[in-house]
Amino acid sequence: MDIYDREHLTEFLVALFGKQANSWHPNEELFNLTYKLVAESGECSEAMRYVPEPLAPGKAPFKWLKKEVRSKFLKTLQENREQYVICLRGAAYNMALEFKMAAQGV
Repeated sequence: MDIYDREHLTEFLVALFGKQANSWHPNEELFNLTYKLVAESGECSEAMRYVPEPLAPGKAPFKWLKKEVRSKFLKTLQENREQYVICLRGAAYNMALEFKMAAQGV
């Protein structure tokens, strides 16, 4: 990994784990765990695409829900696959110990 790769990895990890990640030495194991984290959070991100917007007052619920589901599905087809932050944070929380150990070279 070059210096720019290490900087980008550190910035990403600090965004997820907080300032403690500044003290972690970016290495191949941390990169591999980050890759695993993003891959595992993908299922959650996919599911988040289908969460409907809040129902506006006075709308017919079934008609509105049908329209929302259709709209969300079509939007998903058009967008590229981004990871939702909440999904990454959930996966990061589950993998925090692995990241700390990898940062220490364990």
